[in-house]
Order: sequence, then structure tokens, then C-alpha cells
Amino acid sequence: MTLRIATFNVKDFFVPRSEAERSVAPQKFANLASNLRRANADVVALQEVGEPELLARFVDSLADLGYSATVVGPEDKRGIRCALVSRLPVLASHIHTREALPFPVFIEGDAEPFGARIPLRRGVVHVRVKCTDVAGGEVDVITAHLKSNRPAWMRSRDGRDLRTDTARGRGEAVVRSLVQRAAEALFVRGVVDDRLRSAPERAVCLLGDFNDHPDSLTLRILRGEGHAPPGAVLTQSDLLFACAERVPAENRYSCIHGDRKTLIDHVLVSKSLFSQLQTFEIYNEDLRYHGAYADAVVPTEDSDHALCVASFA
Repeated sequence: MTLRIATFNVKDFFVPRSEAERSVAPQKFANLASNLRRANADVVALQEVGEPELLARFVDSLADLGYSATVVGPEDKRGIRCALVSRLPVLASHIHTREALPFPVFIEGDAEPFGARIPLRRGVVHVRVKCTDVAGGEVDVITAHLKSNRPAWMRSRDGRDLRTDTARGRGEAVVRSLVQRAAEALFVRGVVDDRLRSAPERAVCLLGDFNDHPDSLTLRILRGEGHAPPGAVLTQSDLLFACAERVPAENRYSCIHGDRKTLIDHVLVSKSLFSQLQTFEIYNEDLRYHGAYADAVVPTEDSDHALCVASFA
């Protein structure tokens, strides 16, 4: 048998709130159903899910796929969540959350450099599923949706963006965005470390919309790359490996920004699971640019992300 695990940012999967949204909803639901049926995955990670009740009704409509377990994380300020659905038995589930994320200090005992300024916007959804086709008989599947790489402007005390047209000001906004995303990546990496510390050969799959490209600092943190301290020897037991390496470079993209194709949706797996990787597919044939992000727009029938699916045997 083959184990299939997929990730898909479905983009604004909300209960319709207006007549315009109600007119789009049937096509949006049909598009999502078509993608999930094509993937035929045993476990699916979803990002930008709105109301849990809507997801439950949608999953019930896909009875042929056999998804019997749905785990949904808490919403962010925009009302979107991460979720995992599975047709494999769920042995345990957990939502990892924190009110504020720490950031590395330079000297032991230093105060937190950003206090409580860095939130974990969307809870990290984690399930352990039973799968007799992998070593150990179970897989930890963890999904996250990290902060976008849009600039993070300094804000006034009353919450207004203090935009600037200086080069330094634009650079500061990019650095703030990177700091926030890096803090989220460090938190998620800690979740993975906790699973691998007790059992290095454990099958772990970390996947989702990480809003950064394969060579970015964000992805290096998540994969576990770095330098060993003096006297220590780096092994591959705590590294995660990118399934997208199996895809030809010209097709290795899950999102289009303007005329630039990028891979920001990732499936990273532990060494034991990577050894069983058979194929990795990115359903990007009909992917299109949706324009710059804007608040309060009617959801589109399609997503601006491609579904990605890895198969293991």
C-alpha cells in the first residue's frame, strides 16, 4: 500500500457573507473537492479554513474519500485556521499555541528583545496517525501557516501603520516581517524536536504554507540545518528533508506572484520517512496570479496556491 499526505492553502474558505460570495461558493467548493479527489490523500493539511462547521459539512460531502477525522486549529484575526483531515486512525491530536513567541537572545539572562510583540497567529495542528506501511507504524503530521513576507510596518500606539518612503524604512519593514516569520519557524521547529528527541527514527511530516522559498532562512530553520557546537557531531537524525527535491526545477512552484513562480508550500519529512518517498506532485497546471493582497475582497473560486501531495511506500 501507499501512504499519501497532501497540503493545500484553500484561500478564504468561509461561509458566504454576501450575495456575491454565495454566487461563488458552489464553484469554490467544487474546485476544492476536485483537488482533494485528484490527490486522494490519506491525510490532508489545509490552510485558510474559516468556520469549522463549514469544513465539517464539506468533508461529509466527500464520503467517497473516507475522511473520518477532522482537527481544526484556532482562528487568527482574519478568521482563518489550519486544519488536518484524515482517513487513517488518529492516535492523538494536539493544537500547539502560544500567546507570544520568544526570540533568541545573545547572552543568557538577557530580557526578551521583543517582549510580547510577536504572536503565533495561527495554531499549529498536530496529529499522530496509525499507518502500518511506515517504520514504527505511525506518523506525526504537523501543519503550520507562517506569516506572509509582506512588509511589517512600525505601528503607532493606536495600531496605525506608520509607512515610510525611505529605503531604510522599507528595509526595517522587511526585517520585522522576517523576525516574525523566523520566530514562528523556531517555535514549529521546537515541536518537531520534541517528537524526534525521544525517537530519532520516528516518521514525522511537517507541511503547510510557510510563505518562504526553499533557500530562505525560514526553511533552513524548519529543516534543522546549522552548525554543530564544538565537540559535537551533526547527524541526519533530526533533519527534515524537502519532498519537492523530487520535482524538476522548472515545475517546482506552488504560487505565482506577478511573473515570478515560487515554492512556498512545502512538505518536509524526517529521514526515515524520506527514505520511503516515492513521488511528489504539485498541481500547478491551472495556477494563476490573483493580484496583490487586499482586504475585504470576494473569495475566488480557485486558490492562488497549488495542492502538493507526497506518496510513500
